[in-house]
Amino acid sequence: MNWISLRTSIWNQNWMRRRLLLASLLVAGVAGAGIAIFEVETASPAPLASFAPSGALLAIESPDFSALLKAWTGSAEEQRWLAGDNYAAFSRSRLFGRLGQAQSEFATTAGLPPDAQFLQAIAGQQSLLAWYDIGNLQFLYITRMPSGNAANSPLLALRDKFEQRKAGDTTFYVRSQTDGDSGQTRTVAFAVRGDYLLLATREDLLASALDLMQHPAGRTLAGDAWYSAAAAAAGKPTSDLRMTLNLAQIVRSPYFRSYWIQKNVTDLKQYTAALTDLYRTPENLRDERVLLAANPDVKPAAADLSPVLNYVPQDSGVYRAISQPSTEEVLAQLEDYLLSPAPAAYRDTRSAPQADLSTPVAGDDATFEERIDEPLLVAPTTDAALASLRSLLNAAQPSAMLTYATAATASDASADSVLYPVRSAVALYAASGWNPAAVQQALTAALSPQLSIGGAGITWAERKDSGGSWYELSGLRGMALALRGQICVLASDPTTLAQMLSAASTSSKTPRVATIVAGFSPRTERAEFLRLTRLLDHSGQPSPPGSPPPFFSGNLTSLSDTFQDLDAETFTQTTTPDHVTHQTVLYHWRK
Repeated sequence: MNWISLRTSIWNQNWMRRRLLLASLLVAGVAGAGIAIFEVETASPAPLASFAPSGALLAIESPDFSALLKAWTGSAEEQRWLAGDNYAAFSRSRLFGRLGQAQSEFATTAGLPPDAQFLQAIAGQQSLLAWYDIGNLQFLYITRMPSGNAANSPLLALRDKFEQRKAGDTTFYVRSQTDGDSGQTRTVAFAVRGDYLLLATREDLLASALDLMQHPAGRTLAGDAWYSAAAAAAGKPTSDLRMTLNLAQIVRSPYFRSYWIQKNVTDLKQYTAALTDLYRTPENLRDERVLLAANPDVKPAAADLSPVLNYVPQDSGVYRAISQPSTEEVLAQLEDYLLSPAPAAYRDTRSAPQADLSTPVAGDDATFEERIDEPLLVAPTTDAALASLRSLLNAAQPSAMLTYATAATASDASADSVLYPVRSAVALYAASGWNPAAVQQALTAALSPQLSIGGAGITWAERKDSGGSWYELSGLRGMALALRGQICVLASDPTTLAQMLSAASTSSKTPRVATIVAGFSPRTERAEFLRLTRLLDHSGQPSPPGSPPPFFSGNLTSLSDTFQDLDAETFTQTTTPDHVTHQTVLYHWRK
């Protein structure tokens, strides 16, 4: 069910909306915050990263954090998420419990709760959140507020309960307290200096930041190699929100490995740093990402993907086009989508395999009729069945491959169908072109072990339409094939093939040089996806109060409901001559 994982991946990789929430939770939801306010004498505000000490794991920056916070807290997405099953399940998780414990410890130490009202009070304009330790929840938060607003911080009313410290000519206040249950020591510190506010979980972070503001000569976040390299590759920040990550250090953290939902640490290891910029407009959100390769000598080969992208039907399905696919990659996709689709095998890498401790049995009275002098019939292996197809692909060397899938509707299924079919297709572009007889022969050989003996009964019937000839497979397995010069399109059914050929006839033919281009249309796929989740969970009745919601029809449906105004998503990845990977994710929203 590769199609299911593709369709649900939109909710896992939706960084942009989650970053708005993350910027709020990291400030209000962690314990041991320290606050300081400092003053900048120049007319143009200095980059706040130049005031953050070196050694951070990630940094989140915004030119107007207060506006972003208001946009999220007043959004329909926030209300739907807080009221949904997905949030209910999250609220019972271990991670949520740890954050709740951290909030309680902060409230005990600071003397006031880090709730939404407190967060709004400390949210300024130009802001920076630098995270130094994931497990111990250590961070530094700096924000610039309108003139006079910093003096109204709610912590100032509690300064008599704190100890005074000095950093240069600036006074700040510190209070530490050890929790009796967890043994965790939390620290809160604050100071007032002009229009700037600073939060930190460690006294040394706060003192260092104040010292850097007065004497900008020390080691700073802006001077860290990973941060400066990512910022240089991305250019001057003009976005509404920027997040920069020290991936070389983050992937080593056991906390990151435990809580990172994508579980793609191996993929992330190929990069040393990443940066993502969020741009907002009334019509869409645009995420511009930059990733710095750990091995700059390895450069993914780009190609013009427009020859295969032209075959994507408009406003439907999930698609992914890649450049310079290997023969094995093409074979894997053909098997997964068309030749032998099956549920993907799952293996929990955290569990050791079970040892077989049984005693082998040499034989019993049921084996007396077996002839030991006759060779056993051996079923042909998958590699043998794919030999002709592998040779064909090795000779053609396609430079672009498209995979496409879409959910069929009730009108496409029979009256007694429970699970509607999933339509799928694979398109290949090769400079040398395709021979119809050779392609049909290779596909017949690949399908023979499943459908017949020696290919008997597997035939391709030629069909004609206004665009030319195409071929339909007879027998138990429906399949349609079209060859258009250098393009080979193989679809699960004639209807899907016709839609793809129609899309190609009206496409703009604009070149799109990239390594990956992908897209997803929630608007057209969402209804059938939700129907499928209800069938998988047998969710005819609501869950009892307090019980975990069903995973598919509860968690995933709730997350889908949260972002129900998402109309479409597109993803593009390119690599520049300096070996920097650029990714653009565009989210279109219905209005």
